[in-house]
Amino acid sequence: MKPVRRALLPVLIVSLLVAGCATESSSSPGPSVSTGPDTPVSDQRSPEGPSASPGTVAGRGTAIIEVRNPAGEPLPVIPVEVRTVGWPMPAELSEDIARMTDARGEYAWTDLPPGDYEFTVRVPGEDVAAAQRVTVVADETSRVPMTLG
Repeated sequence: MKPVRRALLPVLIVSLLVAGCATESSSSPGPSVSTGPDTPVSDQRSPEGPSASPGTVAGRGTAIIEVRNPAGEPLPVIPVEVRTVGWPMPAELSEDIARMTDARGEYAWTDLPPGDYEFTVRVPGEDVAAAQRVTVVADETSRVPMTLG
């Protein structure tokens, strides 16, 4: 009888977990809204569901920064910086890690919350820099061409 109990225990646990998830999802009327540290605090819900306001988890976008010299040649190993415009910087973007362009002179900044950003590129050791503001839209890719030199 012991082997049968051991075999049924995982089935029982999975059944309880599935039942608990079904109860949670059916207990609140209206659209399902995820909660977490990036979710805005608001009791207002639009009929379409959560909005994609700056800093929300309602969808992420991508910005591809393309760095070229005046002749149009790609510039590899150029540092890329980002800052938000008009809203607080999310913690995942404020990490101090090196972000550099690749051999094609590009850096793809993925998983960005929708909102306004300013991207800056600088030639290391020189006073040459370029900056550009971009609005990142959920589920879209924005190309950001920049020229240094």
